Amino acid sequence: MTDIDTSKFKDREISVLMGGWSTEREISLKTGRAVVDSVKSMGLSVRSVDLSSPEQAIKLVDSLDLVFIALHGRGGEDGFIQAILEEKNIQFTGSNSKSCELSMNKSETKKIWRELSLPTPDFVEIKNAGTTKTQTSPFLSSEQDVSALEESFVVKPAREGSSFGVSIVHPGKGSLENAMKEALKYDDILIVEAFIEGEEVTVPILDGKTLTPISIKPKNDFYDFDAKYVRNDTEYSQSELSEEELMTVKNFAWHAFSSLGCSGWGRVDFIQDKKRNFQLIELNTVPGLTETSLVPKSAILEGIDFDGLIIRILNTACFKE
Repeated sequence: MTDIDTSKFKDREISVLMGGWSTEREISLKTGRAVVDSVKSMGLSVRSVDLSSPEQAIKLVDSLDLVFIALHGRGGEDGFIQAILEEKNIQFTGSNSKSCELSMNKSETKKIWRELSLPTPDFVEIKNAGTTKTQTSPFLSSEQDVSALEESFVVKPAREGSSFGVSIVHPGKGSLENAMKEALKYDDILIVEAFIEGEEVTVPILDGKTLTPISIKPKNDFYDFDAKYVRNDTEYSQSELSEEELMTVKNFAWHAFSSLGCSGWGRVDFIQDKKRNFQLIELNTVPGLTETSLVPKSAILEGIDFDGLIIRILNTACFKE
């Protein structure tokens, strides 16, 4: 591990925003506490801020100096907190408000990737789901309806994280109606996406560099909330990729990230299918930093320990234009 230069932060108060009011509140608190402990261990001034409402965020913004955003989900990854900080010209970690808002919406994200010919599964967007005014916007390569989505498909809320509301429907197992009801608990814009069988691979991005891809092998049907945060039998490992595959997935990750205007740090998730082709699934602008999180696992493989990772993320905030 390399030495950590903290000199530029000696006269700064680092406020770690955590908690929030989304379904990911508890995970955000874990991320935030890990960041606070790291900053404290390096002898820097740190302030722990547990947000519980948009109103609280608006009231306290004037008291902030340098902000580490550890808020997951709505309020933290949808551009809300970023827009408030931008208006007050306060430096913060991660992408700007417009990029966060775009990245949080899986449907809008996939439309841009499709326009750029980046690989992502076929999907149908369902707007105003659950109402009499339901509209579908198909982005399919063949028939313009859900029946074109192969034999199995994934139903997910368009603007939610941590796999909340996600269901996989296989022939004879599950139904579109029940899957939509589950997703509707979290959003009224849904995605019905072709199911891609394969291995889940994630590529973190830090300060303009793609880090080592990590492969995820859950014991559940997919990498759901339990596999991420509850169970202890999910397997994580450095992805076993050829030199060409490594170059390909890193290239896709960078273009997926930059095409949405993202900056600083983030994480791009893929499925590598049975033919070893990569399919883009989603992008996270505030990935987790808990003991089971993927970005720290990848950073270690790059020779970056947790404190080093936190400082590098803070460095990107300091140079935000």
